[in-house]
Amino acid sequence: MAASQGRYDEAEACFRQAVKLKPDFAIAFNNLGLALHDQGKLDEAEANLHKALKLSPDFVETYINLGIILNSQGKLEEAAASYRQALTLRPNYAEAHYNLGITLGDQGRLEESEVSLRQALKLKPDYTEAYNNLGLILHSLGRQDEAETCFRQALKLNPDSAQVYKSLSMFLNRAEIDGVIIAMEKLYKRKDLSDEDKIDLGFALGKSFEKLGEYDKSFDFIFKANLEKRKTYSYSIQDDHEFFTRIKKTFSADFFSSHPDSGISDKTPIFVLGMPRSGTTLVEQILASHPQVLGAGELLFLPYLVNKICAEGGAAGKYPECILELGMKGFGRMGLEYVEKIRKYSNSVQHITDKLPHNFLYLGLINKVLPKAKVIHCVRIPMDNCLSIFKTDFKGQLQRYAYDLIEIGQYYNLYLDLMTHWEKVLPGVMYTVKYEEMVSDQQDQIKGLLDFCDLQWDDACLNFHKTKRKVITASVAQVSQPIYTDSVGLWKRYERRLESLRKVIRE
Repeated sequence: MAASQGRYDEAEACFRQAVKLKPDFAIAFNNLGLALHDQGKLDEAEANLHKALKLSPDFVETYINLGIILNSQGKLEEAAASYRQALTLRPNYAEAHYNLGITLGDQGRLEESEVSLRQALKLKPDYTEAYNNLGLILHSLGRQDEAETCFRQALKLNPDSAQVYKSLSMFLNRAEIDGVIIAMEKLYKRKDLSDEDKIDLGFALGKSFEKLGEYDKSFDFIFKANLEKRKTYSYSIQDDHEFFTRIKKTFSADFFSSHPDSGISDKTPIFVLGMPRSGTTLVEQILASHPQVLGAGELLFLPYLVNKICAEGGAAGKYPECILELGMKGFGRMGLEYVEKIRKYSNSVQHITDKLPHNFLYLGLINKVLPKAKVIHCVRIPMDNCLSIFKTDFKGQLQRYAYDLIEIGQYYNLYLDLMTHWEKVLPGVMYTVKYEEMVSDQQDQIKGLLDFCDLQWDDACLNFHKTKRKVITASVAQVSQPIYTDSVGLWKRYERRLESLRKVIRE
C-alpha cells in the first residue's frame, strides 16, 4: 500500500523487515528493489533484485524489473540480456518485448527496437505505451506520418495518456496545437491525476505555450513540472562539487606528463561534448551529413568501460581514482575495446561520432586512451543553455541537477571550472563550436569544423537538414529543419522569472 501511494521510504522499511524475518522471501527482495529504485537508489535496487533471482531463478517479472533498473543505470547491454532471459522463460510476454524495444532504442538499434515494439503490440493490441514508444522510434527513423498514426492510435486507446500528449507536444506545429492544448489543460486540472502524469503534462504544456509565444504561461507549467520532478529523488550539488574536484586532482598536469604516448593511435572517434542542450545534436548532424562520417548518437560505451574497469579493482574502485591503476597497457586495451564497439556501426567510414554530452567528465581519459580522437566542445550563451535544460525532461540519471534553477546554475559553474582545467592541462586538444556563431555564419563555421576533423568540404554538410539518419535525443525535431535563430537569446523572454539562475551563474 505504501509503495502504491508513493511513500517509498515506508515501503522500503516494510520490505526490509520482511526479508529480515524471512531471508528466502524472493518476492520481498523484488519489492524492496522496486522501492529502492523509486527513490533513485539504483545500486542497492539492483543488488536486491539479484538476490531475488538467486532465490527464484524462474521469477519472470523480476527479470523485467532488473532490466528497467539496469537501463536506468545506463547498463544497456545487461538490461537487454535480462529482458531476453524473461522471453526465454515466457516467449509471449508482451511487457518483455516492450521493454526490450525501449532498451534497443536507447542503444540506437532503432530497426530492432521497432521489431520488438511491434511484437509487443501483436501480443497486446491495446498497449498504449507500446504505440507511444513505437511512434518515437518511427519519428527518430524519419517516418513522420507513421509516427503520428501511432500517437493518434495511442490517444484513441487512452485519451487521458499524459505520456502521449508529451510526445505529441514535441512535434506538433503551431497550427495544430490549439486543440491539443485544450485537451491537455482539461486533463491537467483533474484531481485524480498522478504526480508522474502531472509532470509529463507540465513539460508538454510548457513547450506548447512557448510555441504560441505565451511565455508566462509556458514558464508556470515548466516551473511546476520541475518542482514535482525534483521531489522524486535525492540529490546534493555538493556531491558533484566533490566529484569534479576529484577529477581535476586525478587528471593533473603531473598525470599527463607521467603518462606520455599511451592509448592507441586510432582516429575513428569524434567526440562531440558539452552541456546538454548546447548544440551537440546540431554539430553531430552537420558532421554526419559528410559521406565519411557516421553519426552514432549518444553512446554509453565510454561510461560503460569506465564502470567495468573500476569494478575490476583499483585502489579506490571508483572513477576517477581507479584510472590511476590502469597503466599503459590498460589504456591501450580500453582504446581497442571502445573502437571495436563503435566500429560495429560501420567499417567503411573514416569517422564515427559519439555525442554523449557528459563525456566532458572523461576528457582526460579520452586523451590517454584515444589521443588521436577529435574532440568538439559545444558552447552556448549560458542563460540560454541553462533555460533549455530546465525546459527538458531528461531520461536516465545523468541530469539530476536539471530540475532546479539554482542547482542548474551551480552545476554549470562546476562544468565551466572543469573545462578551464582541461584547457590548461590539455591545451589545443579541443575545438570549440559556439552555437550562436554557427547559426549566424553557417558556412564559415562548418568549414572550420570540417578542417579540424581533417575532412574535405562537402555541400551536404551545409544542407544537413536534408540528411536522413537516426536521431534519439531531445533535439530530434530540430535536426530535420534548417538552422534557425529563434532560440538565441530566448532566455530574455523569461528574464523576470530567471533571476535566481542569473544570480548564480558565472558567465
